[in-house]
Amino acid sequence: MRSEIRNVWANSPIRDSHILYESYSGNGMLCHPEAIFKELLKRDSESKYTHIWVLNSFERYKALTEKYASYSNVKFVKYQSLKYYKYLSVSKYLVNNVSFPAQFAKRDGQIYLNTWHGIPLKKMGYDITGRAVDAKNIVRNFLASDYLLSSSPKMTQQMYLDAFKMKNIFEGEILEEGSPRIDRQFDVKASKEEIEPFLAHSGIILDDRKIILYAPTWKGHDYFNPRNDAAGLRNLIDRLEAQLDTSKYRILIKAHQIVSEAVATIPELREYLVPNMVPTNLVLGITDILITDYSSVFFDFLVTNRPIFFHIPDIAEYARYRDLYIGAEALPGPTSTNVDELISNLLRWSSIEKWPEDIRERHETMLRCYTPDEDGRASARIVDRVFERTDNRSTQSAAYAHGKTKILIYAGGMIPNGITTSALNLLDNIDYERFDVTVLCPYSKAVDQQYNFTQINENARLMFRFGTFNGTYLQNSIRLRVLKRGANSAGASLRTQKKLWQTEWKRCFGNARFDHVIDFSGYTSFWGTLFCYAPAKKRSIWLHNDLAADAHRSISGNTPLKDGLFATFSIYNRFDNLISVSEGLNEINASSLGSWAPESRFSWASNTINETKIRDLASDSRFPPMSIKNGLPILDQATRSGIVSELVATALLPNKTANAEMHKTPADEGYFTFISVGRLSPEKNHARLIKAFARVHRINPLTRLVIAGDGPLRADLEGLIQKNGLTESVRMVGHVKNPYKLMRYSDAFVLSSDYEGQPMVLLEALVLEVPVITTSFGSVAGALPKGVGIVVEPTVEALAQAMLNEAGSPSLRRHFDVDKYNADAMQEFERVVANV
Repeated sequence: MRSEIRNVWANSPIRDSHILYESYSGNGMLCHPEAIFKELLKRDSESKYTHIWVLNSFERYKALTEKYASYSNVKFVKYQSLKYYKYLSVSKYLVNNVSFPAQFAKRDGQIYLNTWHGIPLKKMGYDITGRAVDAKNIVRNFLASDYLLSSSPKMTQQMYLDAFKMKNIFEGEILEEGSPRIDRQFDVKASKEEIEPFLAHSGIILDDRKIILYAPTWKGHDYFNPRNDAAGLRNLIDRLEAQLDTSKYRILIKAHQIVSEAVATIPELREYLVPNMVPTNLVLGITDILITDYSSVFFDFLVTNRPIFFHIPDIAEYARYRDLYIGAEALPGPTSTNVDELISNLLRWSSIEKWPEDIRERHETMLRCYTPDEDGRASARIVDRVFERTDNRSTQSAAYAHGKTKILIYAGGMIPNGITTSALNLLDNIDYERFDVTVLCPYSKAVDQQYNFTQINENARLMFRFGTFNGTYLQNSIRLRVLKRGANSAGASLRTQKKLWQTEWKRCFGNARFDHVIDFSGYTSFWGTLFCYAPAKKRSIWLHNDLAADAHRSISGNTPLKDGLFATFSIYNRFDNLISVSEGLNEINASSLGSWAPESRFSWASNTINETKIRDLASDSRFPPMSIKNGLPILDQATRSGIVSELVATALLPNKTANAEMHKTPADEGYFTFISVGRLSPEKNHARLIKAFARVHRINPLTRLVIAGDGPLRADLEGLIQKNGLTESVRMVGHVKNPYKLMRYSDAFVLSSDYEGQPMVLLEALVLEVPVITTSFGSVAGALPKGVGIVVEPTVEALAQAMLNEAGSPSLRRHFDVDKYNADAMQEFERVVANV
């Protein structure tokens, strides 16, 4: 019902006079939005605008609602209520200092000003290693914004262009006009008059004493339990009050807005705590001395030219969790790591004039760098430019474009499989001097996916799709049916379906535009359909396998991929390029799928390989290095055999599989180990491999087979192993996150597939200089570089004979020129994407 109602509003006329303001997800009337609201309200004598403020609690902010109760043009809505979504949909102007929720999709005709909430001291966005997921909604909101507010060129570069990677993709304007919330700090008298009623309401009565404000940042991976810090805060206040002249100074605390409500429940801190509803800059306006730690509040206080003291007892620990752009040595004020040192600093340097010259210089440098335009008029300039349009100066996004070809790649679900490996390798080989790359992934909390997110090349911009479609139940029901039955099914051509997908694109990517969008996975119609509605010059979809064969692949009489693949085939004619992962595979797909798209659109780009990563993952300090000399391994077979036994036992141990320790031969003998890595599904035909190995093992008992992988056929294959009496010589170790160690010390890699695309595992074996034996699946000519590997007919007899030959007289391990291979593959890729 909520969705139906939201859809009505999303199709209602936009109200030109309405402005929606939101700060910290409704956590008060605060920050830049509040300052802009004040400026507009001051000018709006004829109530030209209707001002709608978002609050997350009317009870908590009762004083605010009462203050504006007499204003007919000021309204309040509760965060994420139905009215909230109403005004989010129909208001012409949207002002936010963080981000709107996942379902927000800016409509044509709306103007979105994102003010952000401060100059960054702590590292932000993609600058926080391995935590791109934390920025997913912020990046989405920035891309939807028409204006981003910046205090200075330094903030523009450091935060927007670098930390959040807006360079070359942001389509709006960056306004370097200063910080509206700082304006009120220039009038101390007005600040005091405005703040006194708020403080009095909380039992804090101002007097003639100077105010020392302690404003720490929020710390921790999660919202902290304020009572854990209550004792520390109380102790700090007690020690400060014991050493300072309390007839001259009084101490107040401004908690970070995230935890202020919880801190307010601590009785022993209540007489010091400034309520969260009080804008921080209103407090800064009456503050004589600021004590902080890693809070960016100090940037705002710089303009007062009053002393700042940095109390950072946990600097080393904090830097490990959340690194800083500015080191302690560059902070614009005296620093302390214990309370005694803080008190000493306060007593010695209570005014900037008393500071040592080097600290004063840091203060001046920071003031010039981060707050060059603060003059008390920032709010007026923003209103002129965004709302009144009387100032036509602009910082256009073109000023930050670097001319690179913009590529968006859907990399797949990032589950552990060949497509994920191929995508990661491609992202490690792309020329980032020429291409601006955005990688799209579906957000997931699963451990494997989270790990793979961190493996994406840091030069790429990682974005996530999360949340879901807007629209009505009926519209989404039709969408799901079309995704299953194909683009030619009933309802697919409805205007409402087109709008549904266009809205979803805007929900995910805002105003962003790309030169080339690529569905690299290519296995479901959803992502391909989404990309059909992208404002892009070219579209490509990757074909990783013999997809006609995949569509008819049967498991226990079912064809699980058929509907999804046929629905995907139905949108092929909307793509400019259908890219197979090898030349041989392209011939197969162009022939079998030719009825879905013109032959001219079929092409190929071989998968790349990451030699360094594979070799690093294959190394293990517990074992002697595996070196090759004159094409043969230096380690003797018995040693290699013992290493594989240990690795197999380790792989089986977590599963508590019986007989985890493999049978070991005497040290002077040793097994010849065949290994196969791949999903246990029909097209891989592990059954043929096991039958072939049974023949090999009867003739040469000093052989064994290790199969790494999991899938729907595992039980059947285990039964086949038992039936052939191979339980001591064949080990199925399941999915192994890092199979490269096993591969490295094995004697030969075997692939028994009926059909494949370009199996990455063959290239990985070649990188590790392991001999390869493979059946002659249709695209094998393009899957293996010339001159390496043994290719045999797809029969048990032929495969067994090749394995016997290799075990009896190992062939030379041929060198694989990875650099040349990757260079050729990237030329093929660039031939596709550069032609825009």
